[in-house]
Amino acid sequence: MKVEVLRLSEDYLEAMISGCSEALVNAIRRTILEEVPVLAIHEVYVFENPGPMFDEVLSHRLGLIPLKTPVGKYLPMDSPECAEGSGEKCFTTLSLDVSARDEPLTVYSKDLVCKDADVYPVYGNIPITKIPPNTRLRLEAIARMGRGRMHAKWQPASLATYSFTEKPGVFVFKLESTGALPALEVFKQALQILRDKFKTLMDSVSLPEVEERGGEESAGGGGEVC
Repeated sequence: MKVEVLRLSEDYLEAMISGCSEALVNAIRRTILEEVPVLAIHEVYVFENPGPMFDEVLSHRLGLIPLKTPVGKYLPMDSPECAEGSGEKCFTTLSLDVSARDEPLTVYSKDLVCKDADVYPVYGNIPITKIPPNTRLRLEAIARMGRGRMHAKWQPASLATYSFTEKPGVFVFKLESTGALPALEVFKQALQILRDKFKTLMDSVSLPEVEERGGEESAGGGGEVC
């Protein structure tokens, strides 16, 4: 398989993939959407919420805010090390504490403050909720590394698709990152995950031992045919 990058930016990748089947290109697409892990808010503890939005809806909106994910710093929540969910590399915490004065206040994603300076909302202008005058919104959240097959909030790409060309076995692949990871990093991680899966599959394949027979036994007549 050969990959030729046609266009590349922080959040967008367009590449020509040749020398492979459509099934493999589609496997790359699905791996991007389902297997490449990124951070997202998973648990929310609301202490004060004077706004019109229920706590459950507020928590859901927080979970959908893309978070910048430092490569290699955190472990996926489905890894053995994070089975208990308490390891330092298994999560990070964010807080939101804002107060409105004499007018209603719109709360934005930029108001989220993370314990880890390397983790922050990719876009600071995402509206979260509104609170009435002279009130306070206060909560804490836990962000964990997850995969798109667990929930869409953990998908690292908003676009992952491919198209055919006039040449057989040649495809144009397009990837648009949510910003949690650079587009090229998302693509590389998907390929690595696929390679590991294929290796695991090959290592698990066992062939039955075939007994070699001599020339006389194999050529002689009257033997049983299986």
